[in-house]
Amino acid sequence: MTTYFFLLLLKHSFADLWLQGRLGSKYGDKKNLTDLKLWVHSLDHAALTAVITLLFAGLWWAIIIAVLDFVLHSVIDYVKRIYILRNNITIKHYLYWKIQSVDQALHYTCYFVYALIIF
Repeated sequence: MTTYFFLLLLKHSFADLWLQGRLGSKYGDKKNLTDLKLWVHSLDHAALTAVITLLFAGLWWAIIIAVLDFVLHSVIDYVKRIYILRNNITIKHYLYWKIQSVDQALHYTCYFVYALIIF
């Protein structure tokens, strides 16, 4: 369980920073559920989660957990973005960093739940 959880945390850092960085602003802003950036970013997470889960639990669970990760990651990121926009919060505000912390904690909690489901 510990290795699975750790690999999901590593996956998160790569998908949330490295892979998301390649998207820039050309795919939208994640402020609409139809923005391609939200879909591609969430698909990056789901695909990597599927690969990691496949190593531990087989194809069926890899698909289930990947779909769950896609949906939950999309919802968490979308809600965060909408809240930030509606309240005119920028990176210069201290509140922005509090929101980022909650965002990350929610993602990490998802990974812990996936580990509980698999194991």
